Amino acid sequence: MEIGSLVEQCDGNAVRRVGTVRALNEKEVVVEWEGGESEYLSVPVPESVKTLVPGTIRYRAATDLAALQSQFESDPVEVLVELVRETGKRTTITALRRQIEGLGVSTQKYADEWSDLRQSLVARPHVRQDAKKGLWWGEGKPRNPRRELTVAEALRKLAGASRRVHEKTRQSLSDMVVSGLHELSPYERLAAHALDVPVDEWPQQWAEPHPERVSEEVRLVAVAHIGDVSRARSRVVLPGTEPSRAASKAAEIPPSLDLLPLLVPLVAMPVASPAADKAVSALSGEYAREGVRAVMGRFEQRLSTGGGSEEVPDQKDWLAPFLIRAKALLRRTLTKQPKDGDLPWLDFAEEMVTRAWALLADPRIQQQSNRPVREWAQQVVDHPALPSELREAARAAQAAAEAETAHEVGTIGEEATEEGPGTEPVPKTPTVPAEETKQPDEGEEEDFEAGGVGSTAESADVTITEPERDPQAEIQALKRLLEEERNNAATARAELERQRRDASVALAEAEATAKRLRLRIADEEKHRAEAETRTRAAEDAAESARQGLEEAEQRVEAMTRQLRRRDDELRQSRQTARGASQAQLRQARIDTLRVLAAVLTEVADQAIHEDDETGPANALYRRALARAAAAGVLDRGALGEETDYDPVMHRAPGGPAARVVVERPGFVWQGPREPEPVVLEQAIVRGVEQ
Repeated sequence: MEIGSLVEQCDGNAVRRVGTVRALNEKEVVVEWEGGESEYLSVPVPESVKTLVPGTIRYRAATDLAALQSQFESDPVEVLVELVRETGKRTTITALRRQIEGLGVSTQKYADEWSDLRQSLVARPHVRQDAKKGLWWGEGKPRNPRRELTVAEALRKLAGASRRVHEKTRQSLSDMVVSGLHELSPYERLAAHALDVPVDEWPQQWAEPHPERVSEEVRLVAVAHIGDVSRARSRVVLPGTEPSRAASKAAEIPPSLDLLPLLVPLVAMPVASPAADKAVSALSGEYAREGVRAVMGRFEQRLSTGGGSEEVPDQKDWLAPFLIRAKALLRRTLTKQPKDGDLPWLDFAEEMVTRAWALLADPRIQQQSNRPVREWAQQVVDHPALPSELREAARAAQAAAEAETAHEVGTIGEEATEEGPGTEPVPKTPTVPAEETKQPDEGEEEDFEAGGVGSTAESADVTITEPERDPQAEIQALKRLLEEERNNAATARAELERQRRDASVALAEAEATAKRLRLRIADEEKHRAEAETRTRAAEDAAESARQGLEEAEQRVEAMTRQLRRRDDELRQSRQTARGASQAQLRQARIDTLRVLAAVLTEVADQAIHEDDETGPANALYRRALARAAAAGVLDRGALGEETDYDPVMHRAPGGPAARVVVERPGFVWQGPREPEPVVLEQAIVRGVEQ
């Protein structure tokens, strides 16, 4: 303990008061407590009075409690670790809580999380725990080092983290994800953006998605974010309205990056996935049709690779939920009736019916293992939203293709019979199964004469006996016509798609321009409101300063009159009480001058806080100082002056230092018979920043 040291007086765990050592010797210590009260303590000092070591938690609580409170709210574990180290003996988490609350730190934010904080303490290096959950500080390497997480693992933990996870843990996971953004897939990048991870850079276009490589937690977050952002992009934010969180998030993603195409491979993913099921509800229009096409491709792949007699276990697990998802997507896609002349929708319907009939015509579909494929194909061809003429045309085209195949097989068989004896002859006339054989009625003959496809396909099961008709040539002609129609439809579809893209780009640019204008208007209004607020605050402060100066001037005049009366009384007392000692007279004069010094201190405070040196406060201070000088009262120390610390002349609220800077001057009385100036009011100083 030395002069200038900070000490605290405790009442149990609570700090009662804090003071500064002003003087000490072998027998006693003089402590000036907060509030100006001085106390003489005998040596050794009581155990309730402790010296505060600079840099410790207790010292920080005594000098800057607000900074310690802020650190505890942001990182309570770090504060508690330092407290365990400073305690130097066994303690408990309950004792630490009482100790930190006794220092004046509020722990309300973590009222229900002290058990988690204890676990975090034990995980720190040098913090030990015994069988009774006691804590103490010990040297050595940390136990159970944590394995470094990958970026994908960190994002998965962040996506699955609950709200009760400590903010520091969440921030640590977020920092790990930020450091490896370039390693993330499109779904992981969007999930990170949804979880408020800073995403400063976006790609020009999406890489290959591969949703099967992403965890289910991340897929769920990504699907929800894609739906929210897509809906926000389609809405118009009116000027002057506050954009929603989804709208703000949508503005951070470049408009050139379309999000809905990412859901297409997700819905076609051959696994049981709640995220994929949720993605079905976010698809519509062209993207829903692309999703149905991808689903159809999965079923076709299943039929071509899983048609054996034995069921593949992993395929058996996903077929049932995948079929449910596929039916839901098909219903969503075909629920809305197309407009007249909607060529993309008609092309889609024709393609789906044709591919479904091709699946039904495959002999492998009758196997028990392919029952979900057969159910899907039947669902497509029987869907009531599909035009009946498309279904009949697709069925006829499939029958024609089967007839052509049968004809080629017959030709090959005939050639084989001619080349090699002993082979079985192949019938020359192609036929279709007997259950699909149907005689054309009168209406169907009229359709055939008009060039219809249906009658040709239905008559393909009749044996061709007329020599002047060539079924192969008719089939080729029908195929050429069908191919021409498909080419025309593809051309029209490409032109419509190009126009749609141009319109989308123009709309996105217009929306971006409108958003920039709205944000600029909002910023201007905000700046204007802030300027008005600052103006009103400045006017109020100026008015308050004027009133304060007037009150201070009145107090100066009153104290001056009082000083004159005291001088008169002093002269009278000198005349009437000649027997009074010189020491009593000197003390009376000093007490009178201390009152004047207190007034000068208030006026000096007003002058220090006035920006203009020619202002009324500074003028009043100079006049009062000149009048006080007539009584021998002088100021010591100028504002901003750097000097050596003098414990008699200086008072340092923040603690003493070798070199200090004057923040408010002090006042002394230099009497004609006084060998040294008498300190009336100490100067306020602070330590020089190194």
